Amino acid sequence: FTFNDETQIANMHEYFKAIDSGQFPPRWAPDMHYEYGSPFLSFNYQLPYYLGYLGHLLHLPLVVTFKLLLALTVIAGALGMFFLGSAITGSLFYSLFAAILFTYTPYQSIDHFVRGAIGEVFALALFPWIFLMGYAQIKKITPIKTLLLGLFLGLLIISHQPAAIFALPLITIIFPGVALLTRKVKLLASYVKSLILGLLLSAYYWVPVVIEKSYIHFSSPYLYSNQFPFIKQLIYSAWSYQGANPFSSDTFSFQIGLVNIAILILASTAALTLVRVKNKNKAENYLFVLTLAATFLAIFMMNIRSEFLWKLFPILQSIQFPWRLLMFTTWFTPILFLIFIKRVRDNIAKPLTLILLILSIVLNIGYFRPGLVVDYQDEYYLRLFFAREALKPTESIVGGYKNYAEDYAPLPIKAIRPSSLPVQKVTSKNSDTQIIFLKLSPFNINLKVDSLKKDLLTFHTFYYPGWVAVVDGYQQSPTIDKTGAMTLALDPGQHTVSFVFKDTPVRLISNIISLISLLFVSFYSVYYLTKHRATPRNR
Repeated sequence: FTFNDETQIANMHEYFKAIDSGQFPPRWAPDMHYEYGSPFLSFNYQLPYYLGYLGHLLHLPLVVTFKLLLALTVIAGALGMFFLGSAITGSLFYSLFAAILFTYTPYQSIDHFVRGAIGEVFALALFPWIFLMGYAQIKKITPIKTLLLGLFLGLLIISHQPAAIFALPLITIIFPGVALLTRKVKLLASYVKSLILGLLLSAYYWVPVVIEKSYIHFSSPYLYSNQFPFIKQLIYSAWSYQGANPFSSDTFSFQIGLVNIAILILASTAALTLVRVKNKNKAENYLFVLTLAATFLAIFMMNIRSEFLWKLFPILQSIQFPWRLLMFTTWFTPILFLIFIKRVRDNIAKPLTLILLILSIVLNIGYFRPGLVVDYQDEYYLRLFFAREALKPTESIVGGYKNYAEDYAPLPIKAIRPSSLPVQKVTSKNSDTQIIFLKLSPFNINLKVDSLKKDLLTFHTFYYPGWVAVVDGYQQSPTIDKTGAMTLALDPGQHTVSFVFKDTPVRLISNIISLISLLFVSFYSVYYLTKHRATPRNR
């Protein structure tokens, strides 16, 4: 089926090519910008493409891998919400409803069938598991729960950067907030440990993003200030498979979901009562109120009246689309229902849940279908987004590529996007200089150069920290021409020259931090599970 984010297929191709060429974690996309490359892979999210690489190893087409990844998130998210419901209510029925509501909330269909936003649906699938681990620690703190929460937070960070930017503060408000309000120091310490572990596990990704952001200039056709939906659009807006444009009728829907809104109304009326109840569920009552507050904060941040906060905290602008916060209403409303319904008498709770369950399916199921079913194979997407990955006979460059802006793929700070492919990857200023390629891979180009006089080589790849030049065994610093490509001055004679992409000290240290953290998680998990299996249980 068609989807708006068709570049996802191109992204997948570049991630797989980088890994196949020995670069892990992937950081450089060699085929973008007329094969001058882009550090796009360093700044884009990671997790979906790691899992997708398993499909690549099985020689599955890119489009098949993409659809399997979408399906995986539906299953993982529904299971996570079901297990969370079971942990909160202990009821199969209520848990099933929460999973159905989460799965059939309209924004899920927008992400899957309209946008094809693979990173965002991965984040949505992880949210219930994060909340499950956070909730489980309220009941009983154990090292494995602390570890699992940290692991899921780390996965969230590498799944979708915009989701993590907003989710981490909300999670910090909710769970540490419960610990502070109930004065449980150990619980607060456990949450802090989980957060630190999540940051350490994902350090290889976010540390270079933060530190190296000054090395790129990023352009986007979207301005966040034009992406605030109107209140009436959050309540109901007509369905469409177009792009996002709140100021036009030609836009996809921004509705929270009628059943979700009904739950928000019920939860709001119950919030004050729950806080006043003095019983053993006080921590859960605070959890309910803080989650409700986080939900309304997300709704407020989608409204134009919150623009002063977007300006006050520029990091929020990297979310790009305020309506993207619909993922949090999608996540929070089933949770609010679960905490609310366990305090309602069964003779009211069960009929109410049944009605809401039926409405969730009847009102929303029509949205969960493709807009247009097509038979696009990998070649269709490769021809759209690459200069010569899928050439036809007599073609030297795909014609349609010249009209493709690639504005989502960042350029190095001194680079200017070319308008044509280079004659070859390395060229010389003097026409009589001989260049023999010994190795031509995306991240390691080796050649022999024989020049009769001083010459200037041009390596038709944009300079970005990590690219180094080696001449006759000695590393040299390349210069940068007016387009941002690397140039190298050579004396007369025969030379061996290499251009290699390596990790900078920042990336290397970040990789080591994440690797050590991952080894710690792995070894401690084995130790913990082995210890508990070996410990005899009291009968």
